[in-house]
Amino acid sequence: MRGLVLSSCILVGASFLGAQAQESAKLDTVTVTASGIDNGDMQTAPAVFRHVRADFVLVEVNCQSASRDPGARKTELETMFSRLKKAVSSTSGYELFGGELGLTNAPINTVLFDDIYADYSSQGHFTLTLSIDTKPDETFDVLMRRAAAFLEGIKIEGRSEAYLGEEQFLGARGTDKHRADLISDIRKEASALQQTFAPAIVTVSGLESRVVTQPSGPLELEIFIPYMMSVESRPVGGPA
Repeated sequence: MRGLVLSSCILVGASFLGAQAQESAKLDTVTVTASGIDNGDMQTAPAVFRHVRADFVLVEVNCQSASRDPGARKTELETMFSRLKKAVSSTSGYELFGGELGLTNAPINTVLFDDIYADYSSQGHFTLTLSIDTKPDETFDVLMRRAAAFLEGIKIEGRSEAYLGEEQFLGARGTDKHRADLISDIRKEASALQQTFAPAIVTVSGLESRVVTQPSGPLELEIFIPYMMSVESRPVGGPA
């Protein structure tokens, strides 16, 4: 898998305290790339893990305009920016963020249009990250069609156009709520190994690490603590 990241949010000015609260709430939110599952990563994952369903999918929203006049390009795209924000604010299960897909994202109400707008080669452009909450029993393909329909429902301004990016990230919220269960599973595994190889010493390290995930299928994640476990078998009658 190409990567994993922790999502966080940053607010400024009078909203600083609110930013701290939001960032704390999102520290255990993990997103991982969904565009491909790397067998190498799967093989190096710990033996003890659990499966969870993704809570949301992230995808880029790209908007561009080819109007000849630079002022018209910017005006058209600033209008699209406002319409995207309005559509998301009035639709449950959708969120917008600034920043590159899969990296730290800023909540849309902290993003200024001039910070994301670029104009080059007679074309204006900006990119945002769209988050779409998953629904029970919904497939990945159905979710992406729903995301495309949401974007198509936003009125196009002038010669602008909007389209979804090709890469998606799966996300899980509140991953640390699984910590106690994962540690319990690891303890049972260590106890079983100790009995199987008795007399033996089983050593576990890395349990202080954060809970992380990696995709294991469409809208499905493996969730685990990246621990290390070693077994030292001792001969019968040997030193303790």
